[in-house]
Order: sequence, then structure tokens, then C-alpha cells
Amino acid sequence: MRKRFALLWAIAILGIALVLPASTSAASYGKITFQGGSCSGANTVHATFKLLKYSGFRATRLSMTVKGQGYYNGGWHNEYNVGTYFVNINTNGGYYYKDTFFFKPGHSGSHRILAIGKIWNGSHLVASGKAHSGYCG
Repeated sequence: MRKRFALLWAIAILGIALVLPASTSAASYGKITFQGGSCSGANTVHATFKLLKYSGFRATRLSMTVKGQGYYNGGWHNEYNVGTYFVNINTNGGYYYKDTFFFKPGHSGSHRILAIGKIWNGSHLVASGKAHSGYCG
């Protein structure tokens, strides 16, 4: 009888765990967002991105790797590496890094900027995400 009760109890606990939403067990470290942008000249894209670190964990650096992209053959492709930019921090609290970039492709077509945000603790990558601007062209 005890074995049957233990089995029923284990199944009930497993069922409750599966019913809970995944967000209750997954930690969120931050996000990167496109803040705004504009087009100028011959397809030049200007874009501002914000990388936000949530509080509650240690981080030492926020970085953004920025790429200029062009649309062809049915998809977006990297055309130019604008660069990697960062801010050094040392905090458990919330923090953000906001910067504006531009990409001047030098040819016609549709273009945009892709930013890859990363949150670091020393050499350990804590979290990463991507955001892109609107397109020009």
C-alpha cells in the first residue's frame, strides 16, 4: 500500500510541475531593444539600441556587436561589421548601455542594422540577445 501511495504522490508532484508556467523556473537577465532610428542620404541607416541588465546577479561588462545588413535572395545577410562596443561595470543592480550607430552601404537596396547584446561576468557569458533596426531603401 505504501508503494502505491508513493507512486501516486510522485505522479501528482510531476503533474503540478508540468502545469506551472516555464517563466516561474527560468531566470531572465536582461534584454536588448531597438529604441529608434532614421534613414538619410543613399540608404544610410541610423539606429539606437539599448541593452538592459536586470538586477539580482553580478555582471562586469555589457557589449554590443553591430552589423550592417542587406536584403537579397529572400533574406537578410551581414554585409559589414560596424564593430563591438562595450561598457565595463561591476554591479548586482540594474544597469543599461545605450548607443547609436550608423551603416552607409554605398549601394542601393534595403538595409538595416543588427545589434547583438551580451551580458558578461568576467569571461563567462551570462546572456545574449539580438535586435534589429527598421530598414532603409
